[in-house]
Amino acid sequence: MQKEQKKFRLPSMSALAMVGLVAAAFIASTSVHARAEEPSGKITISGSGSVHVAPDMATLVSRVITQGDDAKSALKENSVTMRAILKDVEAAGIDKKNIQTTGFDISPIYGNRNLNDGKHKAPQIVGYRVQNGIQINLKDVSRLGTTLDMLVQGGSNDVGQVRFGVSNPEKYIDEAREAAVKDARTKAETYAKAAGVTLGKVLSISEAGYNPNPYPEMMMMRAAKMDSAPPIAEGQQTLSSSVTITYELVQ
Repeated sequence: MQKEQKKFRLPSMSALAMVGLVAAAFIASTSVHARAEEPSGKITISGSGSVHVAPDMATLVSRVITQGDDAKSALKENSVTMRAILKDVEAAGIDKKNIQTTGFDISPIYGNRNLNDGKHKAPQIVGYRVQNGIQINLKDVSRLGTTLDMLVQGGSNDVGQVRFGVSNPEKYIDEAREAAVKDARTKAETYAKAAGVTLGKVLSISEAGYNPNPYPEMMMMRAAKMDSAPPIAEGQQTLSSSVTITYELVQ
């Protein structure tokens, strides 16, 4: 008895054509959808912003410079004056943590190296100069004038490097950041309008940092005696921020 053979019928050409059309339609649809999700373009722009704040702190440097025939005498004179100044500073209620020694130096003083006939001679030490200074951080900027007067009256003969600052810049820097973002948006809209497109969503945003610009040195007083506290104009402190933003462009 012969085994019955199973017959397999191949799909018709019309069925194959139908499958091909469906596959092509699916591929075309997927391609169109993918293109629709891709942004047509993008623009990267930077913006900056700043805010002006009245400073509430100040930093200054006070030095005592003395000269003597020898290093020992020059140092002794300098130390006596500096101790008196430190005592006055502490008595004025300035915390020790806001007082720091800076710029201590002992150096020789050389005489004239040229003889009367113009010939050069070997250097000769004729004395010594001693310099000692303190940096003071004032947490109350309104005390700056009286502090300067106190230092000079106490014997400081090189007072200066006065800088103003803001003790808590983060309290104000957010305003500068908002201004920076608005600045970047305005620039991007201008470029987009000129190109005949519009801005879409934000694709990325980054901050380049912020800068609490120090107020420049405002005065230098050397070997001066004051009858009263000097007038002080602290001006304003500038806090700045910059950002870089990438926007999507919509046709």
